[in-house]
Amino acid sequence: MSYFIKIIYSVGNNRTRLRRCLKTFTHILKRMWPEHIKAIYVLCHPEKEEARFKRLIPHFISVGIPEDRIIIHAPTWGSDLTVGQIFSHYDPYLQRGLPSFSFKAPNLTKGEISLGINLATAILDAASKYTAAEDMILIFESDVWLRADFVPRLHGLLEDVQNRSWDYISLGEGVGTRPPGVHPSYYAPTKAYKPPHEWVFRCTDSMLFKTSFLRRISPTVLPFKEIVDWEMNYQCMRHNGIPLWADPPLAEQGTCNARVITTLPC
Repeated sequence: MSYFIKIIYSVGNNRTRLRRCLKTFTHILKRMWPEHIKAIYVLCHPEKEEARFKRLIPHFISVGIPEDRIIIHAPTWGSDLTVGQIFSHYDPYLQRGLPSFSFKAPNLTKGEISLGINLATAILDAASKYTAAEDMILIFESDVWLRADFVPRLHGLLEDVQNRSWDYISLGEGVGTRPPGVHPSYYAPTKAYKPPHEWVFRCTDSMLFKTSFLRRISPTVLPFKEIVDWEMNYQCMRHNGIPLWADPPLAEQGTCNARVITTLPC
């Protein structure tokens, strides 16, 4: 920071040079990683999803994500799960006092159970590690693609919500589920919008959380009952979470857009 202050002083009263310096300074600041986002959890198995893993790390670095904040988190894989692991994390008959949100709840595949375990354990890990009131984390699935201007748009999004209450922001758009009334262009400035309904986890490929919210839901994330997006809808409702949707989206789900084939049956 002192380096830039010296530059600004050196331009003296030359307003043109000062404007150029400030513009450059602002551009550099927007390329810097937001300090309060402490970690990026990536639900990707380095061995079972080798091709995805080899793509993801260079991709994240290329858009400005610091490598030292990336946490590869995939303690389980569907085909390797034991009966004991499955039913210590997943309860298809869990009584919650309301109907299941999806027909999938009582018969999740091993791949879907593994994804649920990996997400739940990432939530528990982040909730215990990052405990400051302002701490945030990102969680990405292995088929995510980020915009080239991801970091500048992330800054713009955080500026938009700095005086608003929120717990979770969806960074993708699911299956074309953009908020109603937004500018149709994908190149418009990214803002945060209130979802038009209660099923706010339109996808789980790219999620921004306050860790204070993750601590609220930690007591009930295990055992889970639903597939991950519907499970998170339940958790958000139960704990009175405040969700928002980012638009235009900052991320794209690869399987939804036929970039890659799903690995959930595995």
